[in-house]
Amino acid sequence: MSAWTWLFPHTSVSFASQLTPQQAAEALRTATSRRNFTAYGTIAGSVGSERVHLYHRTLIRNSFKPHFRGSLHATAQGCELRGSFAQPWLVKAFMVFWLGFCVLWSVLTAIQVGRVDLLLLLPAAIPGVLMLGFGIGLVRLGQHLANDDPATVSRMIRQALQSPSA
Repeated sequence: MSAWTWLFPHTSVSFASQLTPQQAAEALRTATSRRNFTAYGTIAGSVGSERVHLYHRTLIRNSFKPHFRGSLHATAQGCELRGSFAQPWLVKAFMVFWLGFCVLWSVLTAIQVGRVDLLLLLPAAIPGVLMLGFGIGLVRLGQHLANDDPATVSRMIRQALQSPSA
């Protein structure tokens, strides 16, 4: 497993349904909580005719939780919702900036201080390394707190996409 997939996991999934894409979109729209901002423990997001974005709303804000993003595709049996669970791209971009800055800070500080005094090399790099560790720990803690979110969202999607005659 690469460091990227360890820090930013990405899980592809698909959900089959006997409903048409339009019926499936309406069923998903009905099952999501769109305007009630105080309904914790619900599934929120947006559902369009083709694009779907869903996440589990909890009491504690967690930017590192996985969101489901996918699209509806017509099949001979009805439709299929294909997508993946991953952190929002803005969170990934910010953390890449944060972690990259920490590495850059540590390397440049070590180079500059190493030229002056080798005994100060390790103490000079410690703040950058600590901030790097803090950033990685923050991402992993956020993922741990949202560990059950993909299963919760998947369960709601399966229930919503069940055929009305089933």
